[in-house]
Amino acid sequence: MTFKEIYQDERMKPTPAQVFIQKIADVTCRESSTVRQWLSGTQTPNSKAKERIAEALNSTVEELFPVQEFNTNKEE
Repeated sequence: MTFKEIYQDERMKPTPAQVFIQKIADVTCRESSTVRQWLSGTQTPNSKAKERIAEALNSTVEELFPVQEFNTNKEE
């Protein structure tokens, strides 16, 4: 195998981010595009998906998906 062929084989391998996204898609039975939307904040996983993600990552739902507090004080 040539130097260039080895390089091209390496380029075809998924990145760590792609592997992570596919892992989450697999454990939640969702498409990778859905996981990307969760990561970008355009969508939020439902509670069952959050539980599966937490289990797969050996974490808790509370740690992975903290409730955001909104400032209710209005400036005068």
